[in-house]
Amino acid sequence: MGFKNMGPIHIVGMSASKAIKLKHDSYLAERGGSAKLIDVICAKCNNKVLLYQKDGVGWLKRCYLNRIVGPEEYAELQNEGLRVETMPFLICQSCKSVIGTPILHKDGRLAFLMKRSTFIRKQNKTVRYR
Repeated sequence: MGFKNMGPIHIVGMSASKAIKLKHDSYLAERGGSAKLIDVICAKCNNKVLLYQKDGVGWLKRCYLNRIVGPEEYAELQNEGLRVETMPFLICQSCKSVIGTPILHKDGRLAFLMKRSTFIRKQNKTVRYR
């Protein structure tokens, strides 16, 4: 089954009206065509910080703004025309720990550089397509 035939993905625990559609673009194709939905959880207080679409395999070093699925205050950052100087830090809303710092990646995309040991990466749902 190809990606174009796939509908939205419903995540357990989210309402049926909150279907998530994975992003399918050149970045996904460059990384082997696999995508995972990752829960980024604060290591200090165990609070869920965000839901992120991770393309390909490997460590979670950066969270690109165009791959953040939720919550909306972080997902909408990609539409606000921000610069790295005006971007907020990625913080846990519960304990206010800094989990990521804003960067401009060499490919021109804005991202959060994730601080190791401040977060836990937990796989939410995996989709593989060719």
